[in-house]
Amino acid sequence: MMENMGRKMGGAVLAGLFLAGCTQTYPANQVKESIQQICHKEYGIDQIDVKINGRTIGVYLPIKKLFLKDFKEALTKESAAKLEDLENLFRPSPEALEQVEDVLFSISRVLLSTDRKFLFYTLHATDVEQTGLQLVLVGYVDDIKRVRLWDISREEYRKRVLHEIRLSRASVWHRPVRSFFSTLEAHPSLDAVEPYFGKPLSPELFESLLYLKPEENQNPTFHWRLGELRSTLLEPNQVLVHVPVTVHYDAASVKGNIPKVPSGSSLEYFFVVSFAGDPPRISKIIPLSFVDESGQVQKMSMPEELDIEKDITNWETEFSVSDIRLGDFLAEQLTRRAQALLFADERIHNTFEALQLSFRYHQETPKNYFSIELDARLKAHNPWEATPTALHEDVIHVLSLASHEFLNVTRSYQFTDFEFLQFNLASDPVPHVLHRAELELLRRNKTDLAGLLAGIAPL
Repeated sequence: MMENMGRKMGGAVLAGLFLAGCTQTYPANQVKESIQQICHKEYGIDQIDVKINGRTIGVYLPIKKLFLKDFKEALTKESAAKLEDLENLFRPSPEALEQVEDVLFSISRVLLSTDRKFLFYTLHATDVEQTGLQLVLVGYVDDIKRVRLWDISREEYRKRVLHEIRLSRASVWHRPVRSFFSTLEAHPSLDAVEPYFGKPLSPELFESLLYLKPEENQNPTFHWRLGELRSTLLEPNQVLVHVPVTVHYDAASVKGNIPKVPSGSSLEYFFVVSFAGDPPRISKIIPLSFVDESGQVQKMSMPEELDIEKDITNWETEFSVSDIRLGDFLAEQLTRRAQALLFADERIHNTFEALQLSFRYHQETPKNYFSIELDARLKAHNPWEATPTALHEDVIHVLSLASHEFLNVTRSYQFTDFEFLQFNLASDPVPHVLHRAELELLRRNKTDLAGLLAGIAPL
């Protein structure tokens, strides 16, 4: 399923790569704004967010419907219990695929034409209205350049783009808050927003919290611009959401329902949201700001025992970007490549009952190194035959496939920031280590893996 998803998304990336070169240079200090402007002017995509952490740039793309099928409907059908067509369940909608392609093209266009050096890009395409699932793509910027110059093939490029589907809890938690403010902007009245609350909201409370009279303005011109929402779990079915919001309006065009705060005012709230029922409800709104006698917004002082704002930076957000290290990126890429090789190998399919293999990159002083983590169980009639020894010929076959893939990938990336490759086998408490010189002999076919692990001198 994920391999097919990867081909679709890899194709989306490639669709724009060969058009991405341009004569315009995007200044280093305007990279974020440049991506946003291209998405807005050329594709009508306005809601993206861009963050930079070190030499990694990340883009957040909220999507109304990421997948073609309705998850709730599919999973409630009796036939869905068998999940016979799981791949179709995760098939991206054509509209989502087009938006992903457009944003990826915009990213590549800027990264290939800026004087700021980036190593990695990430795209978080998130279903914000239905499932909270997000498709995360991670790519190495030099790979974009290499595929455009035909230094690597298109198929090889697709293997180098990491892709996975995650659940964004924060997107699910924040959905009632975003919907509330969206409704409030379209219909600024008590009646319009009342369905969002578990208990009826009084007109007086509505006005004191939102600085609006409860009746609807016939010509609403209010704009509630949300900042970055952050949330934390209070109870199993209750979430606390920190909500910074700026209110904008044209006082000249507002008839009667002029807010009691100046346009451009920044407000802060805590929203308590209950997920005990469907749909979730807002159970409480706690203001963190107030309007003083002069009409200016002031921040409330919280009692020290209730001042949890100092912890907000650690709360969950819908979008965050980590600075990616090449060693970690290669380890994850190698894990996926090796898993694909092992899955397609008939000998492995016929000899192993269970097999788990992954790569890890260890950045430690004084020596960095890679490791292969292997947990394997052979098919056998007798229980004691099912646990393979470290040098079992079928185990060696698995490790040999993974090791040669490791050598090919690290050599292609010219990555040399490691001293050795360590084999950590669940069936053997003592790890086996191959240093760079021994790995080079293996790469040049001067010896085989069985001989190296057994300590036999090379040919």
